[in-house]
Amino acid sequence: MSTHAEHHPHVHQHAREGGLELSTLIPAGAIAGMAGGMMMAMWQMIVGAIARDPTALPGVHQSFWTPVEGIWSVIFGSQHFHSSFHLVPVLGGIAGHMMNSMMLGIVGVYLASKLFGGRPTIYQAMAFGMMFGLVLEVVIMNLLVNTILQTTVHSLYTSTPEWSWWVAHAMFGATVGLTGVALTRALRH
Repeated sequence: MSTHAEHHPHVHQHAREGGLELSTLIPAGAIAGMAGGMMMAMWQMIVGAIARDPTALPGVHQSFWTPVEGIWSVIFGSQHFHSSFHLVPVLGGIAGHMMNSMMLGIVGVYLASKLFGGRPTIYQAMAFGMMFGLVLEVVIMNLLVNTILQTTVHSLYTSTPEWSWWVAHAMFGATVGLTGVALTRALRH
C-alpha cells in the first residue's frame, strides 16, 4: 500500500524543508493575526480612554473610540474622526484593522517558520514576534500612514499617546508569535 506522499511528493515538500504548508500557514497566521489585532486594539482603546489628551484635530480628545475611528479616517478623511462613538467609522476601523491583522499574521508566521525551520520555541516566537511588530510600527505607522497617507493631519497616530503605538505593535507581534506557534503545532498533528 502506498501513501499519498509517495504519489505526490511536491505536496509535502515544504513540511520536509521546515516550512509550513499553506493548509497550515494560512489558518494559523490568520487566527494569530486576529488574536494579535484584538490585543492591540483593546490596548489602544483602553489607553485612549485613560489618556484623554488632545489629538491632531482641534476639539477631538483621545477616547475609547479614537483608535478605531482613526483607522477609518486614514482612508476616508478626518471628518470621520471623533471622540465619541460613530457607527460607520468604528465598524469600518475595526474591520480594516482585523483584515490587516490577519494578513500581517500570515506574513509573521511565514517569516518565523522560515527563520526557525517551522519549529520555533515559545521564546523565539515571542522575541521574533515583538521585533516583527516593531518593524511594522516603523514601516506601516511611521512611513506609510504618517508620511505617505496622512501628510497633514495625523489623526490615527494622535488617537492615543504616540508611545502607546510602539507598545501596541510589540504586543501584536508577541501575540502573533505565541499564537502562531501553538496553532502550527496543533494543525500539524
